[in-house]
Amino acid sequence: MPHAAGKKTTPKASHRLSVSLTEEQHAELLEIAEQNKVSVAWVVREAIERLLRDEQPLFHVRQER
Repeated sequence: MPHAAGKKTTPKASHRLSVSLTEEQHAELLEIAEQNKVSVAWVVREAIERLLRDEQPLFHVRQER
């Protein structure tokens, strides 16, 4: 697809997921997010990061943001 003149495009560095949570899981995530003044999305990303790091510490490569 052609680029508009003068318009820069950057590749997406993230992927979007859709998950279903129980009411209890969602409520707990909301509580954690509110207590830490962050978004629920941030809490979920942090949980995934910790899982990956803890499950495969020798193979995990953290990308700098």
